[in-house]
Amino acid sequence: MSVAEILHELPKLSARDRAAVWKKLGEISEAEVPDSFRQGLQEIAEGRHVDMEIALREEPPTPKR
Repeated sequence: MSVAEILHELPKLSARDRAAVWKKLGEISEAEVPDSFRQGLQEIAEGRHVDMEIALREEPPTPKR
């Protein structure tokens, strides 16, 4: 499974399961898991993500001034 596929599936997990994934990643040495992957998982766990289909097909929101 690719990183993109994993990241796509993570939002479908319950909060409890996402926390378990995050905990397990913390047990893996940093050499085995790139920082960018850890950051992506943290952002998904915090709800800061956009579905890839939406990102590719819709206009981004206008920035607030």
